[in-house]
Amino acid sequence: MAMNNIKVNDLFSKFEIKDMNDWENVGADLIITDPPFGIEFSGKNGNYHRKVEYVVDGYVEWAKEEYGKKIKELLVCIEKNLNSNGQALIFSGWNNSNVIHDRIIEFPGLKLMGKMYWCYNFAPACKVRPAHNVYEIFWVTKGEQWTYNLRCNTHHCKKGEPNLTTLSFKRDYKVRMPKYPTRLPFRLLQCIIEHFSNKNDLIFDPLCGSGMVGIVAFMLGRRFVMGDLNPNGKTVYQSLLDYYLNKNGLIQDQTLMRWWEK
Repeated sequence: MAMNNIKVNDLFSKFEIKDMNDWENVGADLIITDPPFGIEFSGKNGNYHRKVEYVVDGYVEWAKEEYGKKIKELLVCIEKNLNSNGQALIFSGWNNSNVIHDRIIEFPGLKLMGKMYWCYNFAPACKVRPAHNVYEIFWVTKGEQWTYNLRCNTHHCKKGEPNLTTLSFKRDYKVRMPKYPTRLPFRLLQCIIEHFSNKNDLIFDPLCGSGMVGIVAFMLGRRFVMGDLNPNGKTVYQSLLDYYLNKNGLIQDQTLMRWWEK
């Protein structure tokens, strides 16, 4: 599918430079979002498997002392922008996951349904023995009904009985491309979007960074809208659109995910 044959401007218009607190009544079926870590992270650490010059500026970290307040603001954004039976998946590194957990439990408009774990190859380069880490994914709902499909089209379901407790997806590193300090891999997003939404559902990410949630949603036949305060995220978004829609990005990912084997 070539970018010239789709409404590229429409795709760009769905990435708005906007504060999460300014969104109103999106009516999303599913919200997927990966908030800042609260650990003074910049994404430009010298030991990461990336060239610093490719990492765009403008990423705003949340200070640890204000993390609880910012998570509460995020939950308000989620609650007022979900439809009556919508749900959300909130990613968290281990450092402040207890803060997210406590704020969800205290929040009256959402219900914590469960938590999943994403196990992945860690970003710092180590060719002898690749390091691994774990993300926590909080699953919250707004109403008494929600969408859940038993199977997806990734190895998560194709290689046996699916288990949504622990997900194993490698990071799909990009080379010689603009990078955002954080970005979720295509196959992971494919897995959760297929499990937690249906075709033509509306997917929303108020902290979208590189816009990866929108790209995967679009390629899976979902509608999407997303926003971020960092305008440089759209530079990465444009590069990723070209990569996945014009340059067989999913095929290239299979090679990039084996970089440590060389």
